[in-house]
Amino acid sequence: MASKVDQLLTAYELVVNEPWSNALSGQERVWFLVYDPAEQRKVDLRIGDFEMATKKAGKRWITISLKKCFPIWMASHDYKEEYFNDPETLVDQLESEFKKFAITFLIEEINKQGTDDKTLIAVRDISALFGFNRMSDILNGCANSFKGRMLIFFPGEYDKNQYRLLDARDGWSYLARPITA
Repeated sequence: MASKVDQLLTAYELVVNEPWSNALSGQERVWFLVYDPAEQRKVDLRIGDFEMATKKAGKRWITISLKKCFPIWMASHDYKEEYFNDPETLVDQLESEFKKFAITFLIEEINKQGTDDKTLIAVRDISALFGFNRMSDILNGCANSFKGRMLIFFPGEYDKNQYRLLDARDGWSYLARPITA
């Protein structure tokens, strides 16, 4: 019997090999690779297999990690010392300023590598933003800033068009395509 990650890779291969329509909206060009958070390390170890499947399908693979997004924002913040002393004062900044920063961060990372209609942007480490901002807000802010497809490595669950990151937050409805095992 195939492992969950093998099943996920097989499901991904089917999707990445389909013809890519240019008539989709930005939100519809986003794919969520949904897996149990307990499988995160196994998925990380198999990233090369997802890349290879993408290239085998004749598509370009680029990867973007969100792991450094929050630390970069916090390190450049004028009031970081005050926030470390009283973290609750940071809440308003997260909703307004950090959300803008995260959207800009992702757009700039996409632009650095350039995309075309045959590029797949693999976005990893989205859990690094958990508790700071909603991934749905960030994706809505950058959905029209890329060509090709965006693959979100999503440790969580998908049920009835609702996505729940790390199985902890209320889900959100999104037009993205789920890829599940």
